[in-house]
Amino acid sequence: MKESVRLARRFAIAAALAALAAGAAQAGSGYGGKITLPNEVHWGAAVLPPGEYTLAMDTIAGPLRVTDSSGQIRALVFAVPDVATQAQPTAILITREGSQRTVRSLNCPPWGHKLVFKPLTRAERALIASADQLETVPVRMASR
Repeated sequence: MKESVRLARRFAIAAALAALAAGAAQAGSGYGGKITLPNEVHWGAAVLPPGEYTLAMDTIAGPLRVTDSSGQIRALVFAVPDVATQAQPTAILITREGSQRTVRSLNCPPWGHKLVFKPLTRAERALIASADQLETVPVRMASR
């Protein structure tokens, strides 16, 4: 009898944890937006093909989830939060070296933050200043 009570308690705890996890997954993110990448980009450790993506973060300090149109998480990237550049649009900054494009940052004045994924080195800043190697891609913000 004691064994069946223990088993019932374990089952109830497991069911409650599953319900909490499902609720958290449906609760949505605190920060979100949509983006259309016109070219293949390197973002963190991921290589993303051109296409539509959804951006989501639960907190500004958490990882940014980049999800494709099928709902698959394609990248999970951490960033260093910085103060948003208010004079610039909500967009990601991409550098181009040859045919390779790399996402460097996301400027998001509505969030009050700029997220830096891969800081520019001093040499890269000098090279970019003298050439046309920067691209920006606008981000459509999701309502909170």
